[in-house]
Amino acid sequence: TTSLSDERHKENIVPVTDALDIVDSINGVFYNLKKLPEKRSVGVIAQNVEQVLPEVVYEADGFKSVAYGNIVGVLVEAIKELRKEIKDLKGGIQ
Repeated sequence: TTSLSDERHKENIVPVTDALDIVDSINGVFYNLKKLPEKRSVGVIAQNVEQVLPEVVYEADGFKSVAYGNIVGVLVEAIKELRKEIKDLKGGIQ
């Protein structure tokens, strides 16, 4: 599955900032769905994600869901923030 990502379809483009803080606020969890109690899954809780990243949470029929693919942009920026921190730390050691 792909998502429409062509820049020509987008406006008001701004970089993700404080990505590490966002990721730090999201809890990864293991769980069992009540309708499939024998199957263990892994993911996030929509209500938790909604507090820090409401752009990826949707509601239908009274239940919330998460567009997992839309979290990727935040994860990419969080990795870049970590890389910068590591480079800064390495530079201070020399």
